[in-house]
Amino acid sequence: MTARKGKPRQDIVFKPYLKGHAVSLPAAKRGLRILAYQIAFAFLFLLIGPLFNFESLVLRLLINLAMVTSLMVLLYIEGTRAGVEDVSFAQIALQRQQNGKTIDVRELNRCYHPAKGFVTALLGTLPLLLISLLFALTVQPRQYVLGSLPDWVAAYERRADIGLALSYYHEQRSLTLPDLLGIAVRLFILPFINMVSQNDTRALCLVDRLSPLLILLPPCAYGTGYLRGPVLRARVHGAIESDNRRRQRRRKATKSAEE
Repeated sequence: MTARKGKPRQDIVFKPYLKGHAVSLPAAKRGLRILAYQIAFAFLFLLIGPLFNFESLVLRLLINLAMVTSLMVLLYIEGTRAGVEDVSFAQIALQRQQNGKTIDVRELNRCYHPAKGFVTALLGTLPLLLISLLFALTVQPRQYVLGSLPDWVAAYERRADIGLALSYYHEQRSLTLPDLLGIAVRLFILPFINMVSQNDTRALCLVDRLSPLLILLPPCAYGTGYLRGPVLRARVHGAIESDNRRRQRRRKATKSAEE
């Protein structure tokens, strides 16, 4: 059979493996790597994000979606790599167990488990998720902030009738808990903030309230990539077996020719 005309289908050979633990110390360590990626990309978005804050809605959507997609692709690749590594170790661990050797907890923690990728992503994103949940529950629609007064107005502020009207400009507003949380959370959802018009307070508030889901979106790509581990490992086994069959056919052909 062929997958495409002229191209043979790649063999896929699934081999059994020892199922490990979904929650483990190696998963937590990998979670820190996911968190590091998110922090690095957040600061990258902060540096280059203003360059992509176009007036055109279509351009803003395309560019900022591309920025989010780049992070998701990176985490997806990391997930597939980790999945293949864990399946490989789990297959070796199963062979050792079948040979009568004892597999300890540390080895089981390194073995593949289908849910480990999503657990790893959740552990790595947990600090950001908790902050965003607290922020989403306390956020309110943004209010208009008065700008600064020009210097020449200061002379008129001495008059009681004008000074009272301009007193709003000198009110000091202290930072609240939602303000502090918002600074942290919006740093990680900046591409989504850029997709919305800064004058649309309702849309901005909606993005803030959806921040827990938006923060979880890129790490989910890691878990999805991790699920590909068994298939990618099966393709490796299939390629090895296909190569062995080709070698056997060549040996038989050579032997027949010699006879």
